[in-house]
Amino acid sequence: IEVEVQTSAGAVTVFVANNHFTSMSAGEAATEPRRDAQAAWNVTVLETVLAANPDAYVVILGDLNSFYNALPIDTLRDAGLHHVFEIVPEDERYSYIYQGASQTLDHIMVTANLFDLLIRTEVLHVNADYAPPVPGDESPMRKSDHDPVIATFSP
Repeated sequence: IEVEVQTSAGAVTVFVANNHFTSMSAGEAATEPRRDAQAAWNVTVLETVLAANPDAYVVILGDLNSFYNALPIDTLRDAGLHHVFEIVPEDERYSYIYQGASQTLDHIMVTANLFDLLIRTEVLHVNADYAPPVPGDESPMRKSDHDPVIATFSP
């Protein structure tokens, strides 16, 4: 999507590609080539946007179903994107817990010019750290198996 955001410095245009990459349910090795192809497609979109506007703010995000240092994420890094978790301590870089292991499956990757405006990244641990909800529980805890990742930028 292309969205105009009003900031204290004026309006800026941000391009956002929201993704849900292929699951690892068939195994990491078996599914990684497809996720890497999905990342490569996003790089093509990134390159198209930047060819038209070299200073564009671009965000590629979503449940990329890949670990922080996996090939699909490296494909996005190699295209010049920065992960907003770069400013987060390593032990806090998780958005999902599988069989007791903390994992990063949800990512926000941004162009260097937008990364320069990043002032805060946090994961709202309202899901992964909690047991499945009791049927009928109306609290906001554990409404998903993933935690939302939030990045805050300032012009």
